[in-house]
Amino acid sequence: MGLPWSYWLGFGLLLWLLYDLIRGVSYLWQRYVRSEQPYMYWLTILLWTLVAASCFVYPHWPYV
Repeated sequence: MGLPWSYWLGFGLLLWLLYDLIRGVSYLWQRYVRSEQPYMYWLTILLWTLVAASCFVYPHWPYV
């Protein structure tokens, strides 16, 4: 288990992201359904993707 904790968080968020993509429902402040609110759904997916990606960048930040 030599990976940084942020990598584990990133893996968890990616699994959650895949789960949301399969279900077609995502949560940010409220529930967004892909068939009912496609723009907010995809915006939420994009935000979660950026948060997950930042977990893999975090160990390489020069200020940490």
